[in-house]
Amino acid sequence: MRKGLAMILALLCVLPFFSARGDDTDTSLSAPKMRALLIGCDHFLTQPDTWPAADSNVHLISDTLLCDSRGYDRIRLFSDSVGTVSALEEAVRDTFAGAGERDVSLLYISTHGVFEEQTSNANAALVLSDGTEEEKLYAPALQDMLDRVPGRKVLILDACNSGAFIGKGLSGGADRVFFTGPDYKVLCSAGGSEASWYFQGADPASGGASYFATVLADGCGYQGDYAADVNADGQITLTEMMRYLRENYAASTPQAYPQNDGEFVLFSFDPENDTDIRKAVTDITFEDTLITAGKKDVSFSFTVRRPVELYYQIIYHEEGAWRFSQAQQFLDGEQEDGTVLPGRKMRTLEVDTGDAYGYAIIQLITLEEGRPVLQGARLLCVQPDQGEVKLNVATDPAFAPGLGQELCILAQHDVPCGLTVSILDAEGRVVRRLAYEAPSRPQQLSPNASSFYWDGYTAAGERAPEGVYTVQVRVRLGGRAFLCESGPVALIGDAQAAEETENTLSEAESE
Repeated sequence: MRKGLAMILALLCVLPFFSARGDDTDTSLSAPKMRALLIGCDHFLTQPDTWPAADSNVHLISDTLLCDSRGYDRIRLFSDSVGTVSALEEAVRDTFAGAGERDVSLLYISTHGVFEEQTSNANAALVLSDGTEEEKLYAPALQDMLDRVPGRKVLILDACNSGAFIGKGLSGGADRVFFTGPDYKVLCSAGGSEASWYFQGADPASGGASYFATVLADGCGYQGDYAADVNADGQITLTEMMRYLRENYAASTPQAYPQNDGEFVLFSFDPENDTDIRKAVTDITFEDTLITAGKKDVSFSFTVRRPVELYYQIIYHEEGAWRFSQAQQFLDGEQEDGTVLPGRKMRTLEVDTGDAYGYAIIQLITLEEGRPVLQGARLLCVQPDQGEVKLNVATDPAFAPGLGQELCILAQHDVPCGLTVSILDAEGRVVRRLAYEAPSRPQQLSPNASSFYWDGYTAAGERAPEGVYTVQVRVRLGGRAFLCESGPVALIGDAQAAEETENTLSEAESE
């Protein structure tokens, strides 16, 4: 884990440099303008080709953004035509030209991501390729491009190891801080140590896309069901989208910065307009996704909107990887031909875990014009029915939320389990509960762990005061409770953080 002062120093080293506006027009009273740049790479020189998945992704995201009621002033798509960092820089400059301090600039990239474990997260890279030229894009270079764009930046990375770009989902925590502060909103399809998955990417006849882009678009109402809008107010915030992704996207662990932002609107629509729901299966509900080894039956319900051919796919996690090539498939047996008629349905599947514990994914997939369409998925956490749980909690020693920092918490556990994670003040009182019996996920961390992040706010939504806090992790297994607490964590105020950083810089200069 990095030291507290190193976190602050790294943050100040990447504070945005905002370029001047291209004109002198006063836009202080005008509505914010929205622009989007969508990049997809399918043909590579050093990586497996993914055609047509990334191309499908950029068109899927474009179609989704076109439905935003606020209206995008500009949406540009580049599919297999950005193969160098300079080409991306040119596209960023041209797409976001004229952006003002109140505008929103969205960048989506679908490509391969690469990262070597046990190295600095600054070494994580996205592979840019047009099939002829290929270069790696690192976080410092990408931030340098976006820092020059005034206003708020929305960065959506759909790639393996993409969480490393924001220092999340890493075995030892991050040693560099990128894309922080109020002007950045970031979504990543996977943690820094995880793969991110496409489906049907190698078969042009079947279309194909990434699981992440599909779930993201569905949550924003691409098929008419604005499922991510929990409070039905017509505005899908970053927090609402993260909750939806975590529940419905099972193949890896989506990451976001900031961890909680219930104010920033990622997508907007008019709830008064009646929208035809084109999605075939909606309102998927599982009785429980945290189950005990030995239990074979998993029950769930869903609503079918129109007659459709439906099947279920179960993928098991073995030896540190999802075994998609060995997935089990079951055609729904309501009709002899596999067709399911409209209405509310209840189903029970047998999950073959034997007496072992681990993880599995259940996917609901329809066949439409011969093409598989993902309707929904859930991650199952299968915990042991008894035994010991080896717990440990690793955190940074200090953080300064006023400077946009979040506390990285690695709750280490040697078996799948349900985790309750609480922040305690110096008197041992709970000031924030980050998770309550939340099923763990296979985040590929070493040692095995689940990552959590505290933004420094209390349960009441107020900034926690400066002081010393601890993190408590609790697991219940086989009728027993296991408890572990971290060492002290210093929540540093802005003034103290600035003073310590100035002292650190002075010491570095004198050396």
